[in-house]
Amino acid sequence: MLDTLLADGIASAASNKLAEFVIKALAVGGGFLAGYVGGRLIAWALDRWVFAHKAPVQLKSLCGLLCGVLAAIVVALIVFGSGGSGLFGGGGGGELKSTGDDQNRQQQPAPPPKDDKKTEPPKIEPKVEPKPTPGDVRVSILSGADVSDAKFYVFDGDPTPRTLDELKKAVAERPKDKPAPVLVFRFAKDRLSTTHPEMKRLTAWVQDAGIQNRFE
Repeated sequence: MLDTLLADGIASAASNKLAEFVIKALAVGGGFLAGYVGGRLIAWALDRWVFAHKAPVQLKSLCGLLCGVLAAIVVALIVFGSGGSGLFGGGGGGELKSTGDDQNRQQQPAPPPKDDKKTEPPKIEPKVEPKPTPGDVRVSILSGADVSDAKFYVFDGDPTPRTLDELKKAVAERPKDKPAPVLVFRFAKDRLSTTHPEMKRLTAWVQDAGIQNRFE
């Protein structure tokens, strides 16, 4: 489950970064288009009212292109600048003003250095394993390449993998004179997610049958 949540978090962060980059790139492209159109309008106005339609067409196109590039550079500096997220993130690169509390903390003398020789290493508490009960029956859950023909389970030391139906049968065939079984599950290698279809089937069975169980 932890691996699934971590993968989802990484995928979500990457998706947000990509979406932010696409938005900024579109803003740069929009800046170029606006600059290009504005430059062409300025060139057209100058040609009409100043040069009496004598300016060459190439000059008008060049004016629009230069204005578009200039506008795109300005927008890129705003949205990709180091001052934050620019127009879309509301961030800014302004300096933070010190408050009175900050100045008071800076004026206070620094605490004396601690003597490292007196520092004791942290105590590591030993892991306490649950005490076995008379009815404990260990079941290993296989995963990955170890599973074939839906045989996910190794029952009570028997190396032969079993399906869930075979596991049910093995539990039901235990001698009646023995205590009620307590299935102690553990993953042989990689942990299966709780959303895995086999884990859902296993959970439904032990709940419906009222079988005591725990995970190591």
